[in-house]
Amino acid sequence: MATQPNVRNIIVGAAAFFVSASTSQTGDPVAPLPTLVTATSATTTLQNNASWRDIGYTTNGLELSYEPDFGEIAVDQLLDAARLFKQGQKVMLKTEFAEASLENLFVVMNQTSGYNTVNAKQTTSTSGVDIQGVTNAVEIQGGTLGDYPVERSLVAVGPGPRPASGNNERVYYAARAMSMDASAHGLKRDSGTFFPVSFRLLPVASTSNAYGKIVDRSY
Repeated sequence: MATQPNVRNIIVGAAAFFVSASTSQTGDPVAPLPTLVTATSATTTLQNNASWRDIGYTTNGLELSYEPDFGEIAVDQLLDAARLFKQGQKVMLKTEFAEASLENLFVVMNQTSGYNTVNAKQTTSTSGVDIQGVTNAVEIQGGTLGDYPVERSLVAVGPGPRPASGNNERVYYAARAMSMDASAHGLKRDSGTFFPVSFRLLPVASTSNAYGKIVDRSY
């Protein structure tokens, strides 16, 4: 542990954000973190990996929140609790997608199906409305009672503590993440269209109930 403050530990800057190309509804990890090689940024590795998709620009960076919930045991002789015990927790990751693509909207809506790319485009929507010249499409699905949420894996790569030489980065990996909260966006004449999204992270039983990992690495 440092005995004096170190300005190299002050971090400024946004992160590159990636989602797994595959999804799951089984509660299993969706995509592992790819092997990060020497002298290569994690961003470059992920951009060249077909299992991951770069969602593009974000705005306002990202926010990771760890929210433990403690219960307490009160006794007559104390004015405060005598003991605390952990009874729950929640981990969230929030950001805003600045690129208003339909593929990003599909992720925000946490849908299982209904996204069609230019290679599988439809000229007639399933709602019965003829739409000619479709390049991309998202059908807003109704779903059914008891649907399992769609899970994806997430990776964010941002600046880490500054090294004495070379480059350093901090990598955030979440094995199971799902967009569950309400999300609203607008088309306004004086501002861009952003997709705010909050991902709920869930633990993985096979890794001692870990949610993922955060690592600093040099390259």
